[in-house]
Amino acid sequence: MKTGIKILIFSSALGFLIMAGCKSKDSQPTAKLFIHLHTNIDSNEVEEDSVYPNAMGRNLMFTRAQYYLSNIKLIKTDGSAVPVDGTILVSWGTEDYPISGTIPVGSYKSITFDVGVAAADNHTDVASHTGTDPLAAQTPSMHFSSNSDGYIFLAFEGMVDNSVSGTGTPNTVFSYHIGTDALRKTVSLPDHSAWPFNEVWNAPANGTVYVHMNADYGALVANVDMKTNTSTNTTDNLSLATTIANNIPSMFSYEE
Repeated sequence: MKTGIKILIFSSALGFLIMAGCKSKDSQPTAKLFIHLHTNIDSNEVEEDSVYPNAMGRNLMFTRAQYYLSNIKLIKTDGSAVPVDGTILVSWGTEDYPISGTIPVGSYKSITFDVGVAAADNHTDVASHTGTDPLAAQTPSMHFSSNSDGYIFLAFEGMVDNSVSGTGTPNTVFSYHIGTDALRKTVSLPDHSAWPFNEVWNAPANGTVYVHMNADYGALVANVDMKTNTSTNTTDNLSLATTIANNIPSMFSYEE
């Protein structure tokens, strides 16, 4: 009888420790992540119906600027990477984007992310995503004509002056739709705790970390002759799409 009592007491204590451990793990304090993004061309923040010269001095006007961010990771001050669940669709005109996942309390110094839809989601049926899911059907569309082609990772559209000088009124439509798994690009921003920022992002319990960034479309088309190269839907002009996609990592920077 005594042996049975000892076993019962031991089992109860073990169960309590397991439950306490699970409770402690589940109740670890977390914080939210917000990404704040500006739409720029060079150092100018883009405004509706305004004309801006690109790096080659050719005038252009924006009508659409959108892209997906996925595989977001914050880098802690000890160098470890913390994945953050969630995909966002960035659209010109909106600056604040809450990320659905949470991050552990702590101090962070940099961020990495992919421009594009994660491989596991890229070829899913759009109809399987509903409501406010950024992978649901969009107007205008952020999806190619078939699930095999997947999502449009980045869409940049507008008007450009295709005259000899390029300095007049934009008069020709340009449309760049970048996608396919091969052209998903990873962006790794530098250490925000180092010069010239000298600041870490502290994530308090139940608080929020804000990461402020610029997306420079001038850098996106820095080496593109927009007089003659005005359109790509990726597979129909893969060379141009690849050139633009290779510029994606250089278009992002921290907001000063």
